[in-house]
Amino acid sequence: MQSIWRVSARLDLDFLKKPPMGPGLRTLRHLLLPVCLAFSVSAMATAPVEVLALFKGRAVLRASGAEHLLKEGETSPDGVTLIAADAEGARVRYLGEVYQLTLSRHVSGSFQQADRQRVSISPDAMGQYRIRGAINGTYVNFLVDTGASVVALSRAHATTLGLNLDGGTRGVVQTAQGTVGSHIVTLDQVAVGGITARNVQAAVIDGNYPVEILLGMSFLRQVGMEEDGGVLTLVQKH
Repeated sequence: MQSIWRVSARLDLDFLKKPPMGPGLRTLRHLLLPVCLAFSVSAMATAPVEVLALFKGRAVLRASGAEHLLKEGETSPDGVTLIAADAEGARVRYLGEVYQLTLSRHVSGSFQQADRQRVSISPDAMGQYRIRGAINGTYVNFLVDTGASVVALSRAHATTLGLNLDGGTRGVVQTAQGTVGSHIVTLDQVAVGGITARNVQAAVIDGNYPVEILLGMSFLRQVGMEEDGGVLTLVQKH
């Protein structure tokens, strides 16, 4: 049986102020929204290296204003070496010093250890949002979309991620370019910073649409969401 999905990319912060729609799929209006990540990680306020995302054996590090995804043992062009990393933190060497860094949030100009994992996302000048994360352990960029009922990605993305579509449910998706075929699959794990959701439903759309992966409600429903002054904060529920 085919399923019909409508796909867009609309960030609707009013969603946080009213109950979500029922189990049916929300309509996604296709307006791609780059997202600007506004969280930082450090064990100390003086640490010159920040950790933007943590994965097993890998981490996204920022030093001297530049960001790099490193595997354990790799060194960035800025001279930061990732010694070890997992979901709890990262150990790095920089300018002869070793730092043990844990996921923190930036509050009022100082770093504080979060009681629960939190990711605060600030809009850019266009009111658009982008965030780094991972699907099944592979590093990707997301566009946050509270109007999307599921995570949505192109067949090109699925190929890069090594997703098996054989077991997915065949359907169609209504996009700004018209109706196209899709596969409905379940992603083992979707991670944003230190926040992880498992068994996340996703639509793999035939072709190269969407250009960037849409982080929809199949992920966002599994996390806590707060909005204050246009800043969207995701909170690990458990």
